[in-house]
Order: sequence, then structure tokens, then C-alpha cells
Amino acid sequence: MKKLFTSLLLLLGLAAPAMAADDAVNLVQDTSQKALDILKKENGKNTRQIREQVENMVVPLIDFTRMTALAVGKDWRAASPAQQEQLSTQFKALLVRTYASTMIRFKTAQIDVKPAAQYNNGGREAVVKSEVTIPGNADKKNVSIDYTLYKGAQGWKIFNVSVEGASLVTVYRTQFGEEIRKNGIDGLIKQLKDKNDIGSGKPA
Repeated sequence: MKKLFTSLLLLLGLAAPAMAADDAVNLVQDTSQKALDILKKENGKNTRQIREQVENMVVPLIDFTRMTALAVGKDWRAASPAQQEQLSTQFKALLVRTYASTMIRFKTAQIDVKPAAQYNNGGREAVVKSEVTIPGNADKKNVSIDYTLYKGAQGWKIFNVSVEGASLVTVYRTQFGEEIRKNGIDGLIKQLKDKNDIGSGKPA
């Protein structure tokens, strides 16, 4: 789970897609440096502003609705449109809040994007493979991270990430499924909201 959390941090901070990129590989490769350039401007006094700049650049380019649907799994279809909206909103808030506070630690990370993506569904989906060197990694080895994207009317968007073969949405699907079996869709919404309220300092 820790590596998956780190991978999402890298996703949010290092591999933001650019709408002008010609393909999925360029999309990840060309803009990783832009995000790194922003992160490197952090000087201890402007941390909040730097995080906001990176978030504002990246968050609109991730399909949190699709990511949430995959994480919820088969129970997504049973949820009402209002419940689906609440799930997506709370899941997005959880992911962004979880990694925003530690994003700056990875400003010296290096990402090696592999030159050939794996395209599926007639070229509408792509898996971009990369290896990331993380400063202070006790294992002293690169971490393999795969980004899964799809191309829609608004261009490429990321909707999943896998670390060493372990999928982020699959890990959350297990957690979400357990909560839904116990307390239903509304129970999962409440669980996510409570976590977000606690994280933001609001009373649960």
C-alpha cells in the first residue's frame, strides 16, 4: 500500500499529462519536467503555493470518476447518480489530500519513461511504463510504475496506476467492497467523508 501511495504522489507531482502532447508517451514524458520545475521552486516558505500550482495543473487531467468507478467495482452500477457523484467527490478529496502534504519530498525524484506505450481498444487506451528513482529509497532500486490512460473528447486522461504490478484501484476496490458489504454505498460515502473531515481538521 505504501508503494501505491507513493506512486500516486508521483502521478500527481511528476507525470501530469499535457493536452498538446501527440501521444501517451509524450504526454507523460514532456510534462514531467514541467511539474519538476515547479516543485524545485519550493523554498520552505512557498510550500502551499507550490502544491497548489501542481494540483491545479494535474487534477483536471485525471478522470476521478472513472477511477472511482473502477475502485468501487460492480457496486458502482447499483449506486444512484447522486451517490456516484458523492463517491467521486470524496475519493478525489481523499487522494489529493493524502499526497499533497508530502509532494515536496519528491521534488528530486527522477522518472524514466519508456519509449513505447502499449495501446489497447483501438488506440483509445494506453499503458505507459516508467521507472522512478526515489531519493532516500531504502531498497536502493528503481520502482516500476505503469500509468493507464484513455483518450476521449478532451484528450488523454489518467485513470489508474500500478506499482510493481499492483493496481491502485484494485487495492481500493478490496477496501471499498468490504465497507459496502457491511454498511452499503452510503456507508462507504460516510467513511470517505469522515476521513476527509478528520484530515482537514473538521469534526467527523
